Amino acid sequence: MNRKQIVLAARKAAARDARARRDARFSRAMGVFKRAGLLHDNTGIEPLRGPVALSDVLWAGRYEPRFFELLPAVLVKKPSLVHLDRAVPADLRRVLTALRKNEMPPDFRGVPGDDLLRWVPHVGHRNKTPTRSKTFRLRQQDLKLLEELAQKLDATETGVVRAGLRALHQDMK
Repeated sequence: MNRKQIVLAARKAAARDARARRDARFSRAMGVFKRAGLLHDNTGIEPLRGPVALSDVLWAGRYEPRFFELLPAVLVKKPSLVHLDRAVPADLRRVLTALRKNEMPPDFRGVPGDDLLRWVPHVGHRNKTPTRSKTFRLRQQDLKLLEELAQKLDATETGVVRAGLRALHQDMK
């Protein structure tokens, strides 16, 4: 490609992106995420109430990669922002599974897994990551001890287990 062809291709791409940003699907996605305080822009799009369709967010992500970065975290921690008007694509399902397990997600439509993971603490309850359920079989005396410790420490049983794990970890250092 010579210089004129490169400039012409860049102008066509810029015009295509400008048209896409005026599209109602882009405006709805940006408006909902702006209202939630997750995205900011200088296009003058007004914040919108209510959920946005998953298909609109996936469409808008082709023109604004921040939608692809943010979408998995929103679906894990604040799913009320997105209306599932279609089946969740397989690549997005794999990312959601990894995020729910606090694992490094695979790349999603050109966005590295690190960038996807970065958004999780910023969505929903700030600085909180999803928790995973673990089931343990405890003897009756262990359950009684756990309940007593929870009462004495004025904590939940889960809090007692977490504190015990941290204390044991510190002793092992």
